[in-house]
Amino acid sequence: MAATKEGISVNCTVCGLRKKPHGRSAADAMANSLCDYECQGYQKEPLPGCLWPMETDEDFGYPCCDNATRPIP
Repeated sequence: MAATKEGISVNCTVCGLRKKPHGRSAADAMANSLCDYECQGYQKEPLPGCLWPMETDEDFGYPCCDNATRPIP
């Protein structure tokens, strides 16, 4: 499968932190610097996606949503 989209960074409008991709784990050292499901703004626009910034759908290897992505030409 060729890459069709890549993840982009989106920030929370409530806490101001970068949103962690939904359903993904973050290293302990990074976890405190990311917005996640515990924040009231996590499920508000802009919505988090499935991919980390610069990660492609090909890298991920599973079906993923279009939130927080940009197309790869």
